[in-house]
Order: sequence, then structure tokens, then C-alpha cells
Amino acid sequence: MDGTGMTDPPSYDQIDRPVPAAYPHQQTPLADPFKTANIHTREPPSLPETTVIITSPQVGPDPTTILCPSCRATVVTRLEYETTTKTHLCAGLLCLFLCWPCAFVPYCSTACRDANHYCPNCGSFIGTYRK
Repeated sequence: MDGTGMTDPPSYDQIDRPVPAAYPHQQTPLADPFKTANIHTREPPSLPETTVIITSPQVGPDPTTILCPSCRATVVTRLEYETTTKTHLCAGLLCLFLCWPCAFVPYCSTACRDANHYCPNCGSFIGTYRK
């Protein structure tokens, strides 16, 4: 102790703990800020999932009165007949059994062809009746 009443600070050898660096924020290297950042994110509120199943209406071999799914008009469907494998098989069987003059009948008849239904108002496809 000197005459002013103050004591000398302890020497560096007398200190038990390590000496702090001049700038404490530089003591440890910074980690990746994206990994250590405590960012609070809030997920948007989730809406309940809704599943919509659209089924084609039941159609038959004749024009059907129906509510068109596209234009929402009540219409009588327009039919277009489509030649299928069944049509070709019927014609082939007629040729095979020596009825070749009648081989064209399955192509003219609606009995061996599928009926495609269309809306006469907007022209959209509604459904198929398979025979």
C-alpha cells in the first residue's frame, strides 16, 4: 500500500482466470449466422383440405336430359357414335361366316358402336355409353 491509501493491483501471475481479450465479441469465431440465429417464423394458418370429386353423369344409349357440368344449362345431349374394336370384330365375324355382303351393317348400326354425349349448347364432352 502506498501513501494514498490505494493498493496495487495483483500481477497477471496472481490471477486464476484467463485474461479477457480487448474486444470480447472477438473471443470466439462467429458461427454461421443462419444456423445459430433464433428466428421466429410463423407458418400461415392452414386451411382444411377439401377434396372435390367430379364424376361424369350416367348416360345411356339415347339422348339424355342433363345439367351440363361446363355451362350449367339443362340440355338434351347430342350423340356421336364411335366405331370401336367391337364394331370391327362383328364385321370380321360376318365375313368369316360367309355373310360378307352384310359386313357393313355393324358400321351403320348403333348397336355395335359407343355413344359419346356432348352438350349442344357449349359443345363440351359429357360422357360415353359403352356397348
